[in-house]
Amino acid sequence: MARRSAIAVADPYSSRRSRERMLQRRKRVNRVLMHKRHHSRFYDTLLLRLMSVALVLFALLLILTSGASGAAYAYYQAQLPLLDGIAQHSLAQTTNIYDRNGKLLYQLYDHSSSGGRRTYVNFEDIPNELVNATIAAEDHSFWNNSGVDYNGIVRAVITNFQHGSVQEGGSTVTQQLIKNQFFLDQDRTLQVKGEEAILATGLTQRYSKAQIMEMYLNTVFYGDSNFGVEAAAQDYFGLKPQCKQGVCKPAVAQLTLGQASLLAGLPQSPTGYMPFTNKKAAMQRQTHVLQNMLSLKMITSDQMQVAQKEIANYKFKRPAYVKNAPHFVDYIVDNVLIPLFGAYNLRNGGYSIYTTLDLDLERQVEKIVYNRIDGNEFDIYGYGNLRTAHNLHNASVVVTDPKTGEILAMDGSVNYNDTSNDPAMSGQYNAANTLRPPGSSFKPVVYATAFEMGWYPAMNVPDHNTYYPDGTKPYNPPNYDHKFHGDNMTIRRGISNSYNIPAVDAIEYAGVKNVMTMAGRLGLSHVAQTVPGRQGAAMALGVSEETLLNMTTAYATFANGGVRMPQTTVLQINDNQGRPIYKFDARHARGKRVLGADVSFLISSMLSDTVARHEEFPSPNPLELDGRPVAAKTGTTDNFADNWTMGYTPHLAVGVWAGNSDNSPMENVIGITGAGPIWQDVFQYANAKYHFPKDGFTPPPNVHQATVSAYTGLLPHLGEATVTDWFIDGTVPTIQGVYTPPPPVKAPKTGKPTQNPGDNGNVNGNTDNNNSNTDNNN
Repeated sequence: MARRSAIAVADPYSSRRSRERMLQRRKRVNRVLMHKRHHSRFYDTLLLRLMSVALVLFALLLILTSGASGAAYAYYQAQLPLLDGIAQHSLAQTTNIYDRNGKLLYQLYDHSSSGGRRTYVNFEDIPNELVNATIAAEDHSFWNNSGVDYNGIVRAVITNFQHGSVQEGGSTVTQQLIKNQFFLDQDRTLQVKGEEAILATGLTQRYSKAQIMEMYLNTVFYGDSNFGVEAAAQDYFGLKPQCKQGVCKPAVAQLTLGQASLLAGLPQSPTGYMPFTNKKAAMQRQTHVLQNMLSLKMITSDQMQVAQKEIANYKFKRPAYVKNAPHFVDYIVDNVLIPLFGAYNLRNGGYSIYTTLDLDLERQVEKIVYNRIDGNEFDIYGYGNLRTAHNLHNASVVVTDPKTGEILAMDGSVNYNDTSNDPAMSGQYNAANTLRPPGSSFKPVVYATAFEMGWYPAMNVPDHNTYYPDGTKPYNPPNYDHKFHGDNMTIRRGISNSYNIPAVDAIEYAGVKNVMTMAGRLGLSHVAQTVPGRQGAAMALGVSEETLLNMTTAYATFANGGVRMPQTTVLQINDNQGRPIYKFDARHARGKRVLGADVSFLISSMLSDTVARHEEFPSPNPLELDGRPVAAKTGTTDNFADNWTMGYTPHLAVGVWAGNSDNSPMENVIGITGAGPIWQDVFQYANAKYHFPKDGFTPPPNVHQATVSAYTGLLPHLGEATVTDWFIDGTVPTIQGVYTPPPPVKAPKTGKPTQNPGDNGNVNGNTDNNNSNTDNNN
């Protein structure tokens, strides 16, 4: 038989099967190799992690049990002041400014990239739901571990590796507290971990678990500039502290289980889980926290479902952080708080500042001002919209308590947040604290000075064309209505109708320097510092600038019987642990008597005389309230640039300015039609809100009524017309007068009148000769 050839013919099908078998073998080999490599990496990584843990544990064991414990103790001792600082609240904290009823006005804190909001809360105010949720999220053995959970570290390494992602941390709450305070910006080296563990162990030995949890919840970062859970509760859920009589229950105390479980999950990744921007991730993290709570038997399945549903239905919206009563807040920050604490300490000191302001009243005042200037409301005369019809763009209101000096409301402009760039408006311009000439509203200061020197309301001061020596040119003031009202003019009638000649006669009699002194006593510090002789007799008509705030204080002094109370803006200040460091006691508020009760009563009697003012202000008018006695005075300055209405009852003082921030003139607006309606609206709202009685002004024991001649103000002749008015004892006339009409007026030889009274209602003159900036008088 022939032998088979050594070279066989190739079978194409056999060759393909061989290649397929070879590829399959290679795949099996690769899978085995990959499986071996995977397990090798797993064990290598696990080994490295365990070795790291072992090294840390070994290092700690060595440090704490060997001769190295001395070094550990020394290191711990060196850090004690920092650890104690946490417990003593020496962290940067938000300063909260409240109104008198505990309503939040504004929060002051460090707005830099490293700053944020923080308000420290005590453990007893933190709900159990939040404590348990935090334990479930971060540290299951919190109540039992020594500050370091060695078993937890190993468990976390294995669990996280098995899941391929971070599922739980090995650090305890105590370690995280230490890390966040001392090692946040350092690499996680073995040395850092060892020091962290040492301090965590020492902290646990020094403080109770409740104290440690309190420190943690007040320092951990929750995202969106929120350090600590109180800031987070306010920011994410809009919760507000509940304050009463200077004591606040923090917002965190109101947290539900749903809210608490969401917050507890945020510290692991504050940005990734921020509910404002990633609600889905935040809810997934919340579910993980709730599942842990369920497994730890902290909650039931029904409670878990309710908590999940609550957050699922909640619409997260980042708060606007509005500054309530913005002009008032700016005023006290700049003029009271920064001088008291310094800017840095104020922003970071964690103070709770309770102010005198009543936010409900303030909001109504702001609404009234806006409606009167920009809205369709106006006064009984139907002038229409003040802004469009009369070029009146701005107004300001101050409300004070005359008995205590407390500022209850301060609105500095029509709209603090105005962005129109209108120079006549300037929203953040605070007209309440800006120098402006008060016009005729200054006249009570002049008459008070004359009354101290023996004058009285029934004194006869003729209102006729008069020239007063004043430098090189005589001063010839007109009245607003371009008329003179005759010889039978009493001071009561003159001030009630805002006639100018009697007021100028009064300052001529009393003396400019004495009037300036009186202004200073009443709190008009800027008028008191006027250069003597600059305005001369024109000062009687309110040409010297003063602030609305100070003018309101002066009128409040009349209301308080001549006792000036300091302008008060703060009722109580608590430090960052809630301890009062300042309290204002309104029951024992100390004022200064700057004016006799007798003179104050005479001023109040004249300014509240609704009958005497009917010549210029017929009834009804905005100076009248709901049947209660109220003292009121208007003022309008040169060229209609400033418009005032000032007034008071025994219980309240209200001052109103209206005009334009850029001093541009209003059009056909005087005190009774511009500022007056605002003043009336504010007073009527406040009287209703506070239920003030309709009592009037009570004369002191040394003031009595007497009857004098209506023509001379002296003892009357038989059959002569008379008037009855109030007199301070010792000022009742003892002689009779003779009524003689004055001779016709003649131009003085020294010069011509500076103005014909029939030209217009403004007194214009040379500044050098003291005749500038005079008053329209109504």
